[in-house]
Amino acid sequence: MMKRLALLCCILLLPTIAVAASQEGNVHFGEWWVGGQLGGVFTPNQDVTFTGPNGQQFTGSLKTDAAFSAGAIAGYNFCMPYRQVWERYFGGAVDFQWNQHNHPDLKGNQYALSFLARLQYPLGGSEKFTFGRFVPFLMAGPSIVWTNSSFSNFGGGSKTSTNIGVVAEMGMDFFMWPRLSITPSFRYRHVFGPSYSAQNINIDSQLDQFMVMGRVAYHF
Repeated sequence: MMKRLALLCCILLLPTIAVAASQEGNVHFGEWWVGGQLGGVFTPNQDVTFTGPNGQQFTGSLKTDAAFSAGAIAGYNFCMPYRQVWERYFGGAVDFQWNQHNHPDLKGNQYALSFLARLQYPLGGSEKFTFGRFVPFLMAGPSIVWTNSSFSNFGGGSKTSTNIGVVAEMGMDFFMWPRLSITPSFRYRHVFGPSYSAQNINIDSQLDQFMVMGRVAYHF
């Protein structure tokens, strides 16, 4: 009786074993990853509202120079061998980025800390490339943005504005080696600011920023 039961269990488990074997090289197992990134930042002309001490307002347009960007990112992809296969499509990341933020007569820098949810679709997995060979992805989430500007050309000092932003990014990880990937990506960031007060004048603006980036990441 026990032999028959064991044989029956083996027969019932055969489909599961076959599926697991076929997915072994394709499942995007869970992993931590860290990376560094460089890129360019392009900000279209922005509308700026100037409010005087008596409440009078004037709206103008401000040009922002093309800028250089550098940063670091750390993330985790959720799927593990003991979890559901569909979990390989999800992950999360924390990103810190610096970029120049210069205008013709106003120099400055920006720093941003972003918390990103990740949606991905691993392709080309194998026994060697267990994370997938090509991994297109989308990331999006909130960001805290610090904008520091020098008003020395206007008789003032350096001022910093802290604002909330929204980040969205799309790209593709390409695994050159099983644990090393390179990633071209495009990122959009909207900043609800910066806002300053200088020489008794309040300066309010919002930014739409477009970034082209390259990233190198190590997965473990």
